[in-house]
Amino acid sequence: MTCQCPAATSLPEIPAVSCGENFGQIQKVAFQRLYKADGTRNSFTTSNSILLKASWTALMSATDGSKIVVSPYVEAPTSEPGAARTFGGGNETLGGVEEILGAEPTPFSAALRRVPQNVIAIMKELMCEAATGNLGVFLFNENGQIEAIQDKTTETTFYPIPIRSLFISDKGHGGLENPDVNNISWNFAPNYSDNLKIVTPTDFNPLTDLKPAVNNG
Repeated sequence: MTCQCPAATSLPEIPAVSCGENFGQIQKVAFQRLYKADGTRNSFTTSNSILLKASWTALMSATDGSKIVVSPYVEAPTSEPGAARTFGGGNETLGGVEEILGAEPTPFSAALRRVPQNVIAIMKELMCEAATGNLGVFLFNENGQIEAIQDKTTETTFYPIPIRSLFISDKGHGGLENPDVNNISWNFAPNYSDNLKIVTPTDFNPLTDLKPAVNNG
């Protein structure tokens, strides 16, 4: 936890909730490095809006550290919010009440079903990108909306959501009753969703309109 000390003069004002928020089912993800080789942060801005197809196609065809790659469809997505990290209890703390130290990471997992293994082999290279702490994702839902990190001060600037511990499994054979599958999983850092924003593209649906430039044979 990051707490202000000394505390503010009064409690923070909690805004009224006028519209509920629900992202629904994640069906695809797009991967991008968090930072380019020169140390600048990858982002969508006013000049290359996250809402426009042209901005995405330009980054998908890029040949530098700004490049974006889009996954095949994912199924059975699950994301369990990180639990509290605690200390104490019993005789260790006053009254046996545990102290809250922070939050655990939020794990995400999904299934890649019927995906050719040459595609999986290329996707596994992303695990090395995540291992260096320089990989993020954009999430696409069933309605073609996008989830990204919004800049705290500039509403038109968006960043990929940082991830860690990306893992893509070997193939599991489904036999007679299930399709073949590769599992994919990663962790979002604690507090990852504090500046998470859902946006609706203006002129495209990322599920159907963002396609790899190279077709799998």
